[in-house]
Amino acid sequence: MTNNTPTPFKIDSIEDVTNEVRVLSLRALGNTPYAWRAGQYVCLGLGDFDSRHYSIANPPGDGALEVHVRRSGAGGLSDHICTQLNIGDTLHVEGPFGAAYFRAQHGGPLLAIAGGTGLAPMKAVVEAALQSDLNRDVHLYVGVQTERDLYLERYFIKLTHAHSNFRFITVIAEPTENSGRRSGLVGDAVAADFPFLYGHQCYLAGPPAMVAACRSMLKLKSVPAHDIFSDIA
Repeated sequence: MTNNTPTPFKIDSIEDVTNEVRVLSLRALGNTPYAWRAGQYVCLGLGDFDSRHYSIANPPGDGALEVHVRRSGAGGLSDHICTQLNIGDTLHVEGPFGAAYFRAQHGGPLLAIAGGTGLAPMKAVVEAALQSDLNRDVHLYVGVQTERDLYLERYFIKLTHAHSNFRFITVIAEPTENSGRRSGLVGDAVAADFPFLYGHQCYLAGPPAMVAACRSMLKLKSVPAHDIFSDIA
């Protein structure tokens, strides 16, 4: 159910995971119940700033929302969140929104492809899939421009150790070091690894050009449109 009335949420924790990205944990004041589906997003508002959409980076649980905010340099809400807000400050939340949420009933293997902070909703989808009772294969491909744009890499590596059915791959478009990570475009890495993807449930999030390219690649790999989920057309 979507809540179009702004609900005040307090910042419970803040972690600066890169020079540009800040991870926040938000909790509704008074522990007001808040429901969402893994992969959805919310609209955050504060004072006179224009409201912005941010994906929820965790599946439903104890009511806390995890959001990933990238500094834009434009002086808007994202920059204010990344530079001025502190634990205990309040943001107003509307939502949740979005139709690219995890479908537990599918049962087949799951492929999530993320670019930049598109990692946030893909993190929620992957965690929900791994928490489900089905022992499906789960693949997460994350594409970034350079190594400095990577974040939560250690978290996902640990997740591969905890779940034998989970595979995590990072792809660097313009590598600056010989780290052993894949290089190039994330969609090309997926295409190289999977000759055929029919039967996979596929989720996409990231820059529109990346999402469009990956959507085309998936169709060439025989994934029907009804098994491709993204809130970016």
